[in-house]
Amino acid sequence: MKIELEQIVAGCQRKDPKAQKRLYEVFAPKLLGLCMRYTTCRDEAQDLLHDGFIKIFESIGTLGNANTLEHWLHQIMTNTCIDYIRQNCQIQYSDLDTEEKYLLIADEDDNETASPYPNFTMEQIVSAIQSLPAQQRAVFNLCEVEEIKSRQAAQMLGLTESNIRQQLKRAKDQLRKKLNNRIKTI
Repeated sequence: MKIELEQIVAGCQRKDPKAQKRLYEVFAPKLLGLCMRYTTCRDEAQDLLHDGFIKIFESIGTLGNANTLEHWLHQIMTNTCIDYIRQNCQIQYSDLDTEEKYLLIADEDDNETASPYPNFTMEQIVSAIQSLPAQQRAVFNLCEVEEIKSRQAAQMLGLTESNIRQQLKRAKDQLRKKLNNRIKTI
């Protein structure tokens, strides 16, 4: 696969449509999953996937090493999703006093070590994440799924670190409630 990826990258750098099609075929399913976590519906995710691949094909000439291709694609697609959220979703700051009080309360019950939930299907988890408000969804994906530090997430979203922590706490609380509700309806 390594040799094939090098050939695909070289072909894409030459703007070869067959190589571009092959790159899309290999990585689109995984990258669509990434986009689905940041959006509320499949159509929106497919639009982001399309936009991301346009950026990929335009800038693949800057990729120096085919060994870093997957990480590079992932980063471009994540940035495409974050750009979309910044442009299309109202990201609001919280009142600092309220934010500090909320964080003090949140810190008290962050002692969870093991998940109290039974196994959920990926579809159920993605659905729960998609139901979060846009800002919470973005923060949750960046901090929990992408494992990006709160400082970097704050820079990416144009928010404060404390706001990132607050939104992450709210997202986790909402996900717990949604997943608990699913357990009760089973």
